[in-house]
Amino acid sequence: MYATVVADAMTLNYLFSLAFSVTIPTLTVGAGFVPDTGGILAQEQDHAPARVFPKATVLHRFIAKSLDLLIVLGVGELAPPYGFWVALWYVLVADGFSGRSIGKRLIGLQAWVPELHAPAGFRDSIIRNVPLAVGYAAFQIPFVGWLGAAAVLGIESLLIIGNERGLRIGDELAHTQVVDEQIFDVESLS
Repeated sequence: MYATVVADAMTLNYLFSLAFSVTIPTLTVGAGFVPDTGGILAQEQDHAPARVFPKATVLHRFIAKSLDLLIVLGVGELAPPYGFWVALWYVLVADGFSGRSIGKRLIGLQAWVPELHAPAGFRDSIIRNVPLAVGYAAFQIPFVGWLGAAAVLGIESLLIIGNERGLRIGDELAHTQVVDEQIFDVESLS
């Protein structure tokens, strides 16, 4: 049995070296040797963003989100049977329109993907706004849900204030950052 495993490993090594012009050490049963290839993990650790964007003004972010929150609550109350779903849809995709929700457009902010040097799209918007959508959905449950929504908004707010780049949980998940256009002209990069 041992001889066939070694022979199979040597055959695989030979085929691999023919296909990729790379040789790897022969693996034997029980050897406990794993070759260090410097693979993807090492490359990801060395990857650093090319450009650091300035942190958006915290006050501007809170004003923009407050305007969006007023829109969401208004739509949710004005059209009772479908208002919740329309408001939830707005929470999720609001930043997908060139990285700007209505509140961000009025204040002059933009959700930006630093790695791509491009505004956030609908996919990025949905990913970055999932925590807020969970908070909005929880808000519909009296008392307990209100506390849950307050906790989500509180944690997100503290992260915006405390993070050196102003990233909240949604920004970390979607790899986005909100940029204040008065400080940094985003349009010149695209």
